[in-house]
Amino acid sequence: MDLDRASVTSGFETPNGPAAPSGEKPPWRAGLDSRDVDRLNQAQQDRFAIVEEVPVEGASLGAFTVVCLLFNRQIGSGIFNSSAVVFYNTQSIGVSLFMWLYGVAMALSGLILYIELGLTVPRWQFEDGTKISTPRSGAELVYFNYFLKLPRYLATCIFGVSFLVFGNTATNSVAFAKAVVQAAVGTAPSPGNIVGIAMAANTFSCLLHGMSRRWGLWLNNLLGMLKLLILILLIIFGLAWRDNSVSSANFSSDTSFSKTPATPHGVYRYAEALIFVIFPFGGFHQANYVLAEIQNPRKNFARASSIGVGIICVLFMVVNILYAAVIPKDVLFQPNIDVVLEYFKRTVGKASSDLSQVESACGSIRALSAIGNVIVFTFTAAKVKQEIAKEGIFPFSLYIASSYDFSFRHGFRRLPAHEEGHRLHSHKAPAAALLLHWTVTTILIVAAVLSTDSATTPGKPFDPVVGYSLLTMSYVYGLDTVWFTLIGIAMLRLRLWPGSKWRYKSPVPHTLGVIAAVVFTVTNAVPLVAIWIPDPMHPAVARTDGKVPWFAGQTMTLAVIAAAFMYWVGFRSYLWQRRVRYGEELKVTRSPVFWRGPGKQGLVLLYEIIRLQWKEWVPGEKGQQPDTSGVRVLS
Repeated sequence: MDLDRASVTSGFETPNGPAAPSGEKPPWRAGLDSRDVDRLNQAQQDRFAIVEEVPVEGASLGAFTVVCLLFNRQIGSGIFNSSAVVFYNTQSIGVSLFMWLYGVAMALSGLILYIELGLTVPRWQFEDGTKISTPRSGAELVYFNYFLKLPRYLATCIFGVSFLVFGNTATNSVAFAKAVVQAAVGTAPSPGNIVGIAMAANTFSCLLHGMSRRWGLWLNNLLGMLKLLILILLIIFGLAWRDNSVSSANFSSDTSFSKTPATPHGVYRYAEALIFVIFPFGGFHQANYVLAEIQNPRKNFARASSIGVGIICVLFMVVNILYAAVIPKDVLFQPNIDVVLEYFKRTVGKASSDLSQVESACGSIRALSAIGNVIVFTFTAAKVKQEIAKEGIFPFSLYIASSYDFSFRHGFRRLPAHEEGHRLHSHKAPAAALLLHWTVTTILIVAAVLSTDSATTPGKPFDPVVGYSLLTMSYVYGLDTVWFTLIGIAMLRLRLWPGSKWRYKSPVPHTLGVIAAVVFTVTNAVPLVAIWIPDPMHPAVARTDGKVPWFAGQTMTLAVIAAAFMYWVGFRSYLWQRRVRYGEELKVTRSPVFWRGPGKQGLVLLYEIIRLQWKEWVPGEKGQQPDTSGVRVLS
């Protein structure tokens, strides 16, 4: 990928310039250098290029929106479903709570690293040789390309293809469907209604963000605060109806770590429990996915992320402590217990004579949490897939990378339109990326639910938890554990490699950065490796009634990564064939135009010109290398 001259304007008077007369070229933001205006106009007319405008001002993500984004992402199905797996797998109150502390350590150490990377990578060079970083969306895509520049396209292909598969909302869509059925008391789950409701949630979320960025963010904020309120209410319920005899027995120093006949002797069940703990904590880095769209990111990104993740960590620990303070140990350790429903029955259920209403309320709360997670991850995942497409590795990359304007009269219209003038809109939608996201999620929903249904024991009712557990294992292992471990290792290398100057670039103190990298690496590497050590007493994934082999989730991950590697091999072979046969090479150019924000805000990305074009290959020319001509700063 070539990084053309990155241009910085000293500011702009208004978010958009005045409207252009009919037939004239569209206005760009006020204050741009005339050379940048020419580049933007030329790109607009180039059929091999698109101009992407980064939302700013009213369309950007404020600190409150970022906090709600984290609430929505982390308070999903995990906090309501993972506890059952953790308590059953460990058969110990003390060990279970330590595992949730393990998740807190993973999330906080990871947050430090992702804030550090988000505010340091990528780096741009001025004409005088000095360098500065500017926040950019895409998270791991950006960071892996920084860590591994050669072989060309390797990091992009392996992460891009993997994210295309694992960066989906199938898990919480199925959880939403199960919760809706639970809320509708008297309705039995079936493959048909689970798949139908899950697909409806997926479709609604994609259409929402495709048609209205504003409504999508408004709903994110509303649901984020409602889900925070739900966790607070759960805590209030537990404190109000805490059973002193249960809490005394469960938290006794003599029994909280004692073994039971079902206590596991191998490591597999502990590793599996850690996977289910990482699931709700793993969304701590969602702001990095849309970092370039955060308003004043150098001020709001770190602060909002720290507040949001910190609150979640505290609430998750308190909720799990109250689970153990309300529900007796012999009930908590049952293999198929619904911890949240049992919690509701033993708290608010004491004040209700109709337990069906309690079950319905429990299902409604779960559905609200799951759909909020689906909505926000649809938004962030589509942005990452759009960033991946900008690297030029997919067929029809320009179309997937483009944003579109929606109207009921014209449908989706690609922006920018190359053949005619147009006005830029701040509320563009990554419609093609959303369609890609919808397709993969739908396939996984159908495959997971129907495949586990086919294995149902004759005479036993269908249980959607089986498909949910399979999706959870593959999702966490494929999207979180593998990449988090690699991020931790890479950060340790940057910190400790002799001659490395990372400590002078990073805003994080060196000692804190090293500690965070060590903790983050270890907390993810342990389940990454230990999940491969089988336990003969437990040959299946938890809560799958023996239908899903213990190795299914992690094997699926390795298969996808292997397929991503083969995709890279095929892609490089295709490039080589084009060069040999036609003397052409693919030129992927991403030319940013920046605005220098006031005070310490630093550089803010305004526009990006993405150009994918086959050009004549010149032997010995170093294609795909960053342009070192520097960043132009306008006075």
